[in-house]
Amino acid sequence: MKKLLSAICIFIYLPLFLSCSYGEITEDERTIEVERTIADTTTIQNDTNDTTKKVIIVKDTIKLSYERYMRLQCTVLSAQGAACYGKYLIQCFAGNDAMEVFDLEKKEYVCKINCPYQGKKTHANTAFFGNQRVSPDDYFPLLYICSGYSSNVNKKPCSFIHAYRIIKYENADGSEGWNAEYVFTITLSGFSSWTEGVIDNDNNILWVKDRGCYFSSFKMPDYEDGNVTINRDDAITCFSVGTQPFTSSNQGHLFYKDKILLVSGTSPSIEKLAFIVINTKSQTRELVIDLPEIGLRNEPENLFFYRDQLMIGYRASVYKFNLYPLN
Repeated sequence: MKKLLSAICIFIYLPLFLSCSYGEITEDERTIEVERTIADTTTIQNDTNDTTKKVIIVKDTIKLSYERYMRLQCTVLSAQGAACYGKYLIQCFAGNDAMEVFDLEKKEYVCKINCPYQGKKTHANTAFFGNQRVSPDDYFPLLYICSGYSSNVNKKPCSFIHAYRIIKYENADGSEGWNAEYVFTITLSGFSSWTEGVIDNDNNILWVKDRGCYFSSFKMPDYEDGNVTINRDDAITCFSVGTQPFTSSNQGHLFYKDKILLVSGTSPSIEKLAFIVINTKSQTRELVIDLPEIGLRNEPENLFFYRDQLMIGYRASVYKFNLYPLN
């Protein structure tokens, strides 16, 4: 009888245990309300005619919902950053030895592409498409993969952003062929070894996030100039949003309408897993969403837009992530 009862308990509670352990989401869609902080800077003149700046904090409530869009059947381990162009998702992996292509329209795996450059490797936390093309006939603009665990020859911390040309072509039998070419490297000098880059494509500006929530902007280098070094002291704009009230690790970044959207964290047991919005105009941390509180209990990896829809890569799946309003 005891064995029978034990078997029944295991049958009943094991699925619940596995669900908690791996943070799987059972809802087709989940909707909650979260509080957002909007920071506006105003100029105030006091009695002594000194001009000072004061930040006025205004809070509002926005609605958030998410649902699983598709599962990614990756053949390579340790999926990290990803970037979307057209209907294609380019998934990157730790060490940037390979990429994998997914068709988001058909929700299917396309192929694996081996990365041709094996120099200073990056962890590939963040991937993004820029504006430049090597050939006007290229379907994809250059793909940039960044965040690294390397130091330069002088043992000073630095990170790298590697640019790749993704080539999609048609074989003689009418099937699609894929290839990648290494183009050039942007070395980030004066930054730490885990630094993320993200592009403002509208203004051709490269934003760099260093540890300590320090953000800097630079003119995006031209690939025709070859390998380049960007020095932290040469920033066009730089600001810090102050130490965030939790321990977190860099993951994917995305630029959208003067804002840097990012996901961070590796494990809820040691740090916060979060979706964060940085407003580059007001230079504030505008929004922080604790992902485990809304049912996402494992490491988020990347975020991108597909057909104007914000997507988050999480646990070998892609989720639609709706914020009303996101502006």
